Amino acid sequence: MTPRLVGIVVLLAAFTGCNSKGLVPVEGRVTFAGDEPQAFGYLYFVPREMSIDKLQDRSGPLPGTGSFGTDGFFRGTTFKDGDGLRPGTYEVRLECEGPPPGNLTPDQVHTAPVKSRVPKGFSPPDLVVPASGPRPVRYDVDVTAN
Repeated sequence: MTPRLVGIVVLLAAFTGCNSKGLVPVEGRVTFAGDEPQAFGYLYFVPREMSIDKLQDRSGPLPGTGSFGTDGFFRGTTFKDGDGLRPGTYEVRLECEGPPPGNLTPDQVHTAPVKSRVPKGFSPPDLVVPASGPRPVRYDVDVTAN
């Protein structure tokens, strides 16, 4: 093998599992004490280490999101739905709001006050997206009272 061909093979191997923007597929499920969520929600992925230089040249992790329905499944998104996250360590924030549970009439559902279903003080564990390894990266969160 020529040195040039070896370099090309090494580069291709390094990017296996990542798309052209260096994004890694991330997927998972949000549950509440083992049960499916009773409302839609969002995960926000905030890089633990961000610098202006890395944001400008997009060489480091970028903020991302993931939305889930009442089945709890989500896919990480940076630019377009489900495209993945850049490698790095992320603080995860979770929102899930809806009317208070109970026997509400259809009219009451639309006028009931919105309430967070995430207990105060609950903080999901950090998400680590490695540059290499199994794809997609799996991240499951079970929301429990602290």
